[in-house]
Amino acid sequence: MDNIGISIAILLIFFVISRAFNVFDFRGSIAALVVGFVVSVFGSYRWLILLLIFATGSFIATRAYFNKKTKINAQEGKRGERGIYNVVYAGIIGLFIAFLNGTTFLANLGYFHYFTLFAVSLAVVNSDTFASEIGVLDNKVRMITNLKKTRPGINGGVSLLGEIAALCGALVIGISYGVLSTHGFVISQVLIITALGFLGCQIDSILGAVFENKGKLSKGMVNFLSAFIIVVMVVPMIFFFGI
Repeated sequence: MDNIGISIAILLIFFVISRAFNVFDFRGSIAALVVGFVVSVFGSYRWLILLLIFATGSFIATRAYFNKKTKINAQEGKRGERGIYNVVYAGIIGLFIAFLNGTTFLANLGYFHYFTLFAVSLAVVNSDTFASEIGVLDNKVRMITNLKKTRPGINGGVSLLGEIAALCGALVIGISYGVLSTHGFVISQVLIITALGFLGCQIDSILGAVFENKGKLSKGMVNFLSAFIIVVMVVPMIFFFGI
């Protein structure tokens, strides 16, 4: 819970920038401000910086080749902006992890690395965002459940470009975590977080193909569940092996 003043200053600057560049719509910007503040209070400014790296990476991926995306009606929002719906589903797990970090005795005793868990949750979402925003540009798409050819942009569709983008999205968070970690840059941790983020993206694709395409889950719920599954899977790894 250190350096709240630094975090508030960073958040205010980011809010102004996000409105100027239309990263979020107004409600999305307010929601991002709230999420960032809570993460700062219960985590630290390092948590906030990682969160902002995620937001910046998502913005870049969203705006990449935007004109091409609009031609196939695959763009986010009207001008690439994200709304409160995106912020809530992308940040809710990280928000809960930050809350646990600031309120549980394990965090106070240093027995559990909540920042690692936080990074894993962001790696999953960032991997999926990169895959969705960049992968939609690849015409050679196959459904993840049966490998049959399908159209770009469909839920559960995977492509070589999309998978490379997914790996890059997870790696961005993995490397950023390594730089920001108080334990120093540990390459094994960076690789594990990257791999888990990439795996979460594949789970997202499977859930999208099986449930979202049938109207049983929304896009936000699919994003939430894929991150939740990976986070739950990682908890014992952190607790027993301290990754």
